[in-house]
Amino acid sequence: MKKIIIGLIILLLIVLLIVGGLIIMKIIKDKGNKKLELTYEINAGIPFKWEFEIEDKSIVEFEKSYVIRNDNKNGLAGGAIYTNYVFKGKKEGKTKIIFRKVSITDDNYPAHEEINNVKVDKDLNISLVAYEE
Repeated sequence: MKKIIIGLIILLLIVLLIVGGLIIMKIIKDKGNKKLELTYEINAGIPFKWEFEIEDKSIVEFEKSYVIRNDNKNGLAGGAIYTNYVFKGKKEGKTKIIFRKVSITDDNYPAHEEINNVKVDKDLNISLVAYEE
């Protein structure tokens, strides 16, 4: 009788270890990069702003933006403002997020452009990737 109880306890511990391991693996898998944050800086003293375009909106969508640092404090003007732009994956695939620094006052001014190649995996983790043809 004692051997049966010890055997059941060992079996129960093995089952608990397996179930616990599976739960931990699921948590680790779900903690992927579900959001991509891109930071852009602009000087508050110049008439420019950042605009962005998502090449394929069925793969990636814009979620929000927020200022992470503003150097225009204590009476200072013209300091740098750093803004995070947050994107999330909608479906698996690759696309581009194109940021352009454009003039607020002159439509003919050539924009500075930065292309971010983005990949979304089957679990909707989103990341920057090197350019691939």
